[in-house]
Amino acid sequence: MFSLNSVRVAPGARSALAVACGVALSAFHVGAQAEDAVAPVVVTATRQAVGVTELLSDVTVIDQAQIQRNGAGSIADLLARQPGMQIASNGGPGTVSSFYIRGANSEQTKVLVDGLPINSIDASGSPLRFISLSDVERIEILRGPAATLYGADALGGVIQIFTKRGQKGVKAEGFVGLGTNDTVKSSVRLSGGNELWRFSLQSSHDASDGFSVMRGASLRDADRDGYRNTGTAASLSFLPADGHEVGLSYRRNKGKVELDSWMGNGDYDDRSYFETDQWQVFAKNRILNGWRSTVQYGETSDDQTSYSWDSWLTPPGEVVDVLTTRNKHLSWQNDVTLPLGTALFAVERNEQKAGPADNFVQKPAISNNALLGGWSAHAGGHSWQLNARLDDHSQFGEQSTYGLAYGYQLSEAWRVRMSTGTSFKAPTPYQLYTSYYGVGNIDLQPGEARNREVAVVWERHGHTASATYYLNKVHNLIGGDPVTWQYINVNRARLEGVTLAYSGQVDAWHFNASYDWLNAVNEKTGDRLGRRARHKALLAVQRNWDAGHLGLEWVSVGKRFDTNSETQEMGGYGLLNLTGRYVVTPTLAVEARLDNLLDKRYETAKGFGTPRMGAFVGLRYTPR
Repeated sequence: MFSLNSVRVAPGARSALAVACGVALSAFHVGAQAEDAVAPVVVTATRQAVGVTELLSDVTVIDQAQIQRNGAGSIADLLARQPGMQIASNGGPGTVSSFYIRGANSEQTKVLVDGLPINSIDASGSPLRFISLSDVERIEILRGPAATLYGADALGGVIQIFTKRGQKGVKAEGFVGLGTNDTVKSSVRLSGGNELWRFSLQSSHDASDGFSVMRGASLRDADRDGYRNTGTAASLSFLPADGHEVGLSYRRNKGKVELDSWMGNGDYDDRSYFETDQWQVFAKNRILNGWRSTVQYGETSDDQTSYSWDSWLTPPGEVVDVLTTRNKHLSWQNDVTLPLGTALFAVERNEQKAGPADNFVQKPAISNNALLGGWSAHAGGHSWQLNARLDDHSQFGEQSTYGLAYGYQLSEAWRVRMSTGTSFKAPTPYQLYTSYYGVGNIDLQPGEARNREVAVVWERHGHTASATYYLNKVHNLIGGDPVTWQYINVNRARLEGVTLAYSGQVDAWHFNASYDWLNAVNEKTGDRLGRRARHKALLAVQRNWDAGHLGLEWVSVGKRFDTNSETQEMGGYGLLNLTGRYVVTPTLAVEARLDNLLDKRYETAKGFGTPRMGAFVGLRYTPR
């Protein structure tokens, strides 16, 4: 029964930072510049709508124009290009993709779609890989712990996806594209509205015959691993008066992922069928001129059923694994304008259960109630953000967290920000109770962390450069034992790093660059944590014309280990990608990309292949 009855109120780093600041803040010469762009509004960093220049957190905003310009094939591809993030994939499209924000694990990152958590119990942490980019309006990435704002899953950061919604008038959009490996993508969308009503209807289909993930490995399948994903989405909003909105939305994805048999000797794939559903209702109301209230309730489900065609282990077509996740989320948030700044008050309840029950040693269900309060303000060149949260977890009792941030505008172009805060990460029902291969550990304890960071930002005439240093010390970080495969607590983990970032435009040329130095280690053993490279860099150049653009991108990732005990080293790699867009008519455009132009062989997870050189071309219709 869903209720709120139980609610209760390193030396090397310093030198790296010095070098990083010097590189980031001295490498720019401002010539003929574009006019300053209007700063986008960001929600995720504060749970309130604020301008990006007022932020006291490390945030990236990827809007619709950037999504189309980057030419990424999936959300995972897009995230892999962002500063402070690394991706490890166990295969092709639709397979498990682990994403690491500042070295934190996937399940330590909160994933939201339109404010609704979609975290799952599977190894990826969420069904994010099943969401089509065609349905995405923008993505906000908050790097660093945000448990005070978003709860136990936000030890590493937050990824929030905002989907497309209806606007005034009636609009029909469409996209179709073809690519390497018999890849086909298509989507259609009808949206519209007037002063009182807004609606959106969308359908998408992604399919690919894929490639052999285990290619070249002995005693393993060498056939291609296909992917199918059909999605539908709908939303409806009613706006009875200014400052008031009531709405509902529904989203569903269904499909199949083929996987090379882990120990097979034939040309048959194991197969995983998935179904994900999400629905929510909300009410946004302006109670008074300075008081806005938002109530939201939603549910998500993630069902995955795996079949084996490996005759060595099971009869062909036998079900070998079933995983289900059910999430319920209720929140009531109040934003109150004060004589100085804005106050935030919120109450939340989250429930998560897994199944089937036979796969767990005890009932796989947890719940969490929370109270949250915050205050943010700006005065002169000073900015503050203070937050405190009390969680009451069904398994681990009361947990309190806090966050403090301060920023100062040094001059018209320069500003500095610093922050500190605490967070915790409760184990999932799967990590605690599953009996599958004995990986569950009922003795797991919540991870607890304290983060500190400082950043210097320079912004002038469309150019932005930043240098950020962070140190996140985690006690009882949840990881995997490479010998027993069981989930264990790492006594102490140190997640330390420096991120440099720059973006700017000179005439028709747009430049984007970033560099990450990451030291993610087990402080007890000194071993580096698995699948996290110490170095990552990105350089992208784009030339714009009235009729479109052409972009070249270089992504470089250093050496990593596949395990937390520094075994199974994977070499570094560099990928060269080309993207382009040509506007045929005001409503019709051709989009194309060439991935991995140098046909690089590389791994992000040991033993799992990655795509070779590939091409994709699509036709997009967008009415004016």
